[in-house]
Amino acid sequence: MKINKTLTALIAGASLGMSGQAFAAGTAAETDISNTVTLGYSVSGVGQDNVDSSSTFRVDNKVDMTLASNTAAADTVPGETVTLTYVLETTGNKDQDYVLAMTNNGDADHSPLSVSFYSDAGLSVLLADDKLTTTVDTPVTFYASVEITDNSNVNNGDVVEMVLSATALDPSDTNGTTLLVQDTSTDKNASQANLSTEYVVFAEAASVSAGVADGNAAQSGVITVQTDRNITTAEFTDPNDANAVPTLAVKIINDVICDSDFTAANTEDYSTTGAEAGTCPDAVAANYRPRAIPTSLAQFSYDAENSGAVTANTVLFTETLPTGYSADSLANATLTIDSVAQTLTTVTVTPTAQYEIFIDTSGVTDAISIYLGDVAAASEINITFTAIVE
Repeated sequence: MKINKTLTALIAGASLGMSGQAFAAGTAAETDISNTVTLGYSVSGVGQDNVDSSSTFRVDNKVDMTLASNTAAADTVPGETVTLTYVLETTGNKDQDYVLAMTNNGDADHSPLSVSFYSDAGLSVLLADDKLTTTVDTPVTFYASVEITDNSNVNNGDVVEMVLSATALDPSDTNGTTLLVQDTSTDKNASQANLSTEYVVFAEAASVSAGVADGNAAQSGVITVQTDRNITTAEFTDPNDANAVPTLAVKIINDVICDSDFTAANTEDYSTTGAEAGTCPDAVAANYRPRAIPTSLAQFSYDAENSGAVTANTVLFTETLPTGYSADSLANATLTIDSVAQTLTTVTVTPTAQYEIFIDTSGVTDAISIYLGDVAAASEINITFTAIVE
C-alpha cells in the first residue's frame, strides 16, 4: 500500500464501506459470526488498496422453552392412576435435554404417590432417568403416569394441584442429575478470548409454581406447569347434614326397675312408655323412665350416608365397648340400607363377606364387627345394637 499521501488527499478521497448492525437472533449456539469492514479510498483519482478489518464472536446458548399441560381438569378417585399429557418445546437456539419431575403445589398432601414418564401414549417406552431430549422448535409430547394422592386430608370435592417441572440439563449429563448452569459472572466483552467462548443464558419466562401464577422465577433454567384433578370419592356424613360426621345416638331403653325379667337379649323399649306394670310402685310405674344405672340397657343407633359421588367399597363397621359396660353384653344388632332391613349372618371371626357379623363373646375385646361390603353413592345405612351398663 502506498503511504506517500497527503493528509488532505486522504481525508478528501477516503470512503468507508461497512455493513449495518449485525444481528444473531435465531442463530444456533456455538456459531461463530465474523464481521469484516473495508476502508476503500483513492488519492488524486488513483484507487488505493483497501484496508480490511474483521472481528469474530461466538453465539451464546439461549436456553428458552415452553411447557403446556394437555390434560384438562377431571374427576379422579384418590389413589387412582391416571395418564397426563404434556408438550415441551425448546424455543432457544440449541437442542436441549431436560429432567422431568412432578411435585405438589406447596401442599404436601397433594404429592403424587408415584410418577413415571413415558414417550408414548401407550406407556410402553419409559424415559430413562426421567430425561427428555428435545430439538429446537420441535414440540415433544410426553406422558406422565401418576398415582393420585390418597392422603386422608384430601376430601371429596377438593382440587389436587400438581406441578410438573422441566429443568435444563448440562450437555455432559448421563443420568438426569447434572443441571445446566447459567454463566452470569463472566463479561462476554471483557476480552477477545471471551468473545470466542459460548456462554449459557437462561431466557425462559416465569411459570407456575406452588400453585401461584408466575410463581416460578423467570430465567432459572426451569419451567413448570400445573395440572388439576377434582377429587371424587365416597364420604360418609350425617344423613341430615352433609357437613357433619355420621351420627351415633344412644338412649337407655330398659333397666331392672322397668323390667322384672330384664336380660341382655331384651329389646323392650321403655324410654317412652314407662315401666312394666307391677315392677315399680303402682303410683309411679306409668311415669317411670329407665335410668343409666348398673344393669340398664343402652341402645346405640348409627346413621350414615355416602354423600360422595362414588361407591364406598369394603365398608366395615366396628365397635369395641369401652370401660363401663358388662362383658358379653353386645346384642340385638340390626342393619338397614336405604330403609331395607338386611339379614345378618353370624360368624366367629372378623367378617369378610357382605352382611356378616361377628360379636366377640369371649370377654377379651367386647367388640362387634359388621361387614357391609359396597355402599353406593347416596345410600343411607342404619345400624343398631345394645349393651348392658356395668
